[in-house]
Amino acid sequence: MADTKPITITIENLNEESRLTIEKFLKFEHMMKSSSPESSQLNRPPYHELNAAPLGLCAFALTTFIASMYLAGASVPINASLGVVMGPALCYGGLIQLLAGLLEFRNGNNLLALIFSSYGGFWLSFAALHILAFNFLGDYHDANALNNALGVFFLAWTIYTTLMLISVLRTNFVTIALFVFLVICLSLLTASKFLQSHYNLQRAAGAFGILTASIAWYSAIAHLLSKKNWFFQLPVFEVSRL
Repeated sequence: MADTKPITITIENLNEESRLTIEKFLKFEHMMKSSSPESSQLNRPPYHELNAAPLGLCAFALTTFIASMYLAGASVPINASLGVVMGPALCYGGLIQLLAGLLEFRNGNNLLALIFSSYGGFWLSFAALHILAFNFLGDYHDANALNNALGVFFLAWTIYTTLMLISVLRTNFVTIALFVFLVICLSLLTASKFLQSHYNLQRAAGAFGILTASIAWYSAIAHLLSKKNWFFQLPVFEVSRL
């Protein structure tokens, strides 16, 4: 019997059509392996599990609380200068909250990214308006014109916050309550400016602002605590579970 030698088939030995077919199959096989759950877990970026919500909520809550205490005249005269508010508004409620929004963009959470980035911008713009070095309000020599201009500013944010309230109606009742009170706070603040610094409306706006800050702190702690690092979880009352 004649000796038979094994035939080795390589891609180079094949014709052009067969070689292309095998190459496509190998690419498909590689793609399927790379998309497997095990591979996805290994290739997941280190920031994927990052939760920036507590940071953004705490930045918003603390700055809102300080500003609302001034608006309500709690422990300070109701017409006191907002100078102390500008530091937290610029650094914590502004820059830090904006950073939280950018981190949520990286996580793919568009809603929280939009909320944190926008209200970070709100506090930055609010601080810029009241910092004398920027002199944005220097041309307003008439107090009535200045109040009306600030009324337009807060009216725009009231409209935007109402849109955000509509956007969060399918999330949870804690977030919904936060935006409801924030809409009321901004509406009262807008009315107080158009009515030439109506102090009673301003006090009411400050009171609702304090409630808003309290809910934001609660939501931050609820996001922060989990079964992995605490004994229990705070309920946020998910709408989807109803």
